[in-house]
Amino acid sequence: MKPSLLDMLVFLEVVEARSFTAAAKRLGRGKSAVSQTVARLEADLGSRLLYRSTRSLSLTEAGARLYAHCRDLRGTYEAALADLRSETAEPSGTLTVTAPHALCAPAVAPAISRFLDLHPKMRVRLLAEDAQVDLIEARLDLAVRVGMPKEQAARISKLGTLGESLYASPGYVARNGGRPDDLAALADWDHIANDWQGDPVRYPSIGGSHLRVAPRLRCSALPDILRLAEMGAGVALLPDLTAEDSLASGALVRLFAISVTPIYAMHHFRTRPPIKVRSFTRLLRAELKRRPALSV
Repeated sequence: MKPSLLDMLVFLEVVEARSFTAAAKRLGRGKSAVSQTVARLEADLGSRLLYRSTRSLSLTEAGARLYAHCRDLRGTYEAALADLRSETAEPSGTLTVTAPHALCAPAVAPAISRFLDLHPKMRVRLLAEDAQVDLIEARLDLAVRVGMPKEQAARISKLGTLGESLYASPGYVARNGGRPDDLAALADWDHIANDWQGDPVRYPSIGGSHLRVAPRLRCSALPDILRLAEMGAGVALLPDLTAEDSLASGALVRLFAISVTPIYAMHHFRTRPPIKVRSFTRLLRAELKRRPALSV
């Protein structure tokens, strides 16, 4: 017969109590019942697990191996109980999140507001950063990333998608002869790029054409790129969501659609993340679905 998991936990108790009598008291059972449980386990395994004397117990080689497995079994059992209990427990403490500027105002901030309403004992720290911050070094619980995260050991889940297009001010477009017919015509225009876009910058358009440019201007933050594009400093690759208001006011014109990129949530918890992380991720996914410029 296969050994019982409960019998294995009783064996673990006997080993750690170092006697059948002490183990029986801990378990609330009779000494003979505990002794019979260990004997049944030995019979099921076909191996002797304990050397018994009137004064002491010691493990056999097989018993020592089984003891290590029983400790793992207990740890899994206790972790499962803790996880199930956490579903009904009210989370408390601090949730630390990083996200790019393009997503903070339209999606992350509303999700944070809803999160704080649902969990009054929670606090939130938000690090708005376009560069990819190291979660462990910055002590962050969760990162929201546009594009596949580079960290190999990270746990990721898809939240939605983000469209990006090339934009410029109407004045800058007019100075360069008007709206171009194709992407290649932008090769001689000035371009504004983020630090992480590489050199040269490559724009693969949704239509299949490609463009490589050497940016005249580089910035580390998206808000500055948006502002410079509105001032007529050149062409900028912007999230469609970020450019919505500028497009509506006439401060920018949309030249070409470039890409649709997945949005991911990323963490470094080895097992199931804490309820605070799961709760916020659910709220953020729902917020992204609500936005017309951000869809799954």
